[in-house]
Amino acid sequence: MENETDVIYIHPQKRIVSQKRKYFYLGFTGAFFLFIGLLSGTPTDNWSGLLTILTSPSNLLTDYFALGGFGSAFINVGILTLLSVLLAYRHKVILNGPLFASILTVTGFSFFGKNLYNSISIILGMYLYAVFVNKPFSQYIMIGLFGSALSPVVSYITFGMRFPLLIGILLGNLAGIAIGLLLPPLAAQTLVFHRGFTLYNIGFTSGLIAMTFTAVLRLFSYSIVENTLVSNEYHFPLIWIIFGFFSLTVGIGFYYNSFRLSGIREIFDSSGKLTTDFIANSGIGATLINMGLVGLMLSSYVLLVGGQLNGPVIGAILSAVGFSAFGCHLKNSFPILVGIFIASLFGTFHEITSTGMLVAGVFGTGLAPISGFYGSFYGVIAGVLHIALVHNVSTLHGGLNLYNSGFSTGFVAGILVPILDNFTAVRKEKKTLGKRIIKKNHR
Repeated sequence: MENETDVIYIHPQKRIVSQKRKYFYLGFTGAFFLFIGLLSGTPTDNWSGLLTILTSPSNLLTDYFALGGFGSAFINVGILTLLSVLLAYRHKVILNGPLFASILTVTGFSFFGKNLYNSISIILGMYLYAVFVNKPFSQYIMIGLFGSALSPVVSYITFGMRFPLLIGILLGNLAGIAIGLLLPPLAAQTLVFHRGFTLYNIGFTSGLIAMTFTAVLRLFSYSIVENTLVSNEYHFPLIWIIFGFFSLTVGIGFYYNSFRLSGIREIFDSSGKLTTDFIANSGIGATLINMGLVGLMLSSYVLLVGGQLNGPVIGAILSAVGFSAFGCHLKNSFPILVGIFIASLFGTFHEITSTGMLVAGVFGTGLAPISGFYGSFYGVIAGVLHIALVHNVSTLHGGLNLYNSGFSTGFVAGILVPILDNFTAVRKEKKTLGKRIIKKNHR
């Protein structure tokens, strides 16, 4: 078939079992959140909340718990996760680390900005791009799911710019289709800028598109008002839910891994630089263990600094956990968190416990490859720089890019990596020269 990858499997039966296990876990994730939503409110309340979510401008920060209610938010998350899994399954996509990351990014963003209405046109644009370049749509599903970062553009044009409803729907969806057409060629180019040292390449690309879109609107005197709608009402129930989910993830990973730790060391020894596929390198079992452990670490960080769990914070954690199949692990992300904590503790512009700071901190783990490749010390520096930048770039796109931190990490990597390359090259040259002098003196 045209959408199968050119991979030769020596043990095809093992390949089939592995794919079933991957799809099972992602299906379980969607069903887990959907059932929580269905059990958390009356059908009338949940339907009313979903309508409110679907008709919201949805730009940052819009906590769907505050907007639509507890049950409706989880139903939105469950539906979009299951539809993403179904889309991949329908097109016979072989699940790997990047696909895991893209689907769990959808899961995370569905807590604070992504819904069924503002997602469809971006996927449609991606489909049209595949038709235009005469390639299988399956090759672009991953980018389309990551492109959900720009979903608020569709909702904001439709419901936030005071157009007549039909005109707003038309313009909003045309913008979504345009985004789907633009993302693939731009994503390939932005990778060159940061050289794979931020895991959020599409987040950086989305930031550039959102920045351009916002600039055009401002040119014609349309102002985008950044939103802050957050609820801390459900902190304690969310603790049980999120810690339970990540514990189950670790448990499923151990089961898939025959209750062994094989593959974990290989994950921890990798730098995580794009593109590092933990599923291909270490197997689904070890990858799920890593994902669960990273989720528990990030959730614990939020609680240890005195933060509150809400839609944006949980969404950020789940998105970061997705990238734990694709470059992020405990060893290379912990130094980033240390740098983020230091900057948050001594910085004066935001409280360390504020939702914006917590979300930025969790997403900062996208810089984990810097720590893994250059060393922990430079990971700490990257974390500090990320916090310094992240709260300044949001004004460039007016909150229309859910991956605001992905935008920031792209700049941090683009600035820091050339400096580190030069610095380490000079240091190696001096070290080599020193050895030559010592050898010469001993002759």
